[in-house]
Amino acid sequence: MDNTSFVDLINKAGWVGWVMLFCSVLIVGYALERFWAIMKIGKLDASLTERIKQCIRQGQIKEAIALCNKNDGFITHSLEVALNAAHFPREEMESIFALYRMKLQGLLNKHLALFGTLAFIGPLLGLLGTVLGVIRAFQDLAISGSGGPTIVAKGIAEALIATAGGIVVAVSSSVLYNVFTSKVRTTVQQYDLLTQEVAILVYTGASKGK
Repeated sequence: MDNTSFVDLINKAGWVGWVMLFCSVLIVGYALERFWAIMKIGKLDASLTERIKQCIRQGQIKEAIALCNKNDGFITHSLEVALNAAHFPREEMESIFALYRMKLQGLLNKHLALFGTLAFIGPLLGLLGTVLGVIRAFQDLAISGSGGPTIVAKGIAEALIATAGGIVVAVSSSVLYNVFTSKVRTTVQQYDLLTQEVAILVYTGASKGK
């Protein structure tokens, strides 16, 4: 399908078609932004974390901090801040981890409401386009004063294209919302496991080689 025919297809759906096209652009744009953000924020080298934990087991807190400092990721930064407070009571470190956990959730959940909203209003936009198309079909039929498929074809085409567009917007938004929320849940769980393990290593004597 060339660009001209695509524009004609959108025009057949009326202004509702252009609204859904705008929604589709939003979906693609924010989906790419969320994929990049989740990969950047939630990315953590397994070998690096193992080296950090090994340093903690051996009581080398400063070395562990230096390893964290070499990586500019969000998670390693939170580990660096927490390890700098290792000489304080355990509650202090757990408070730091809890604060960064909230920040992590906020960063990962950013813009996800958009996908949920579009998943909800997509079918409603399609229904609105359908109703407007049917209204146009009956208006054209009334103006012509006679029946025939060519009279109502434009209105029916608008109705069907709007319905299909609404379904596409809703389905794509729902899939992306579920994918991102699942990824957020997994990343936060991994962060919780890592921070709990670090806290245990620091405060249970494992850092002293026990």
